[in-house]
Amino acid sequence: MIATSILPEARRATLEEYFEHELASESKHEFINGQITPMAYTSDNHGLIATNFSAEIRQIFKKHDGRVYAGDRMVFSPFCNEIYYPDIVVVKGQPEFYQYKGNMRATLNPTILVEVLSDSTEEHDRNGKWPCYREIKSLQQFFLVSQHEPSVEYYTRMEDGSSRWIYTYANNLDAGIPIGGEEVSLREIYALVNWQQQA
Repeated sequence: MIATSILPEARRATLEEYFEHELASESKHEFINGQITPMAYTSDNHGLIATNFSAEIRQIFKKHDGRVYAGDRMVFSPFCNEIYYPDIVVVKGQPEFYQYKGNMRATLNPTILVEVLSDSTEEHDRNGKWPCYREIKSLQQFFLVSQHEPSVEYYTRMEDGSSRWIYTYANNLDAGIPIGGEEVSLREIYALVNWQQQA
């Protein structure tokens, strides 16, 4: 399903209007370019990959004061004034929030973000979200995970803490990717995935 906007393109919502809408809504929406945008449908493979990956990351970060959230944690990018629900959010140390009211708040200091790519969202994950994510000062890694084949692309911030990033990829089940000083196998990320199923 392709995500569509709640508001006409000419009518841009404020951040406060978005939070009020989300507070009353039974489903999740992102706040993109002033539009309140429903979350797209996800396939079985999408959910399985996100669950596998988050379980692997959890094993690493539970030893390093890290919190791992799968699919239910808002992230606010002040640079773009947009709010997203990444598939996986990792926060090392104490979380910081953009607080609206009550429990309606968005994470400001993610350490790692993961997006599992879908046909309807891939372009925006790459070209819309990534330019916003990379301006978050706390972010150290960003992962783009394919559903169609064993392929994980990732950006790692340079150790000097600058705005420079290193792009790398892994594209076979025997490969591993470095996270939190350890290595996660693509075989574990893609365990039980049905490659015949369309994303």
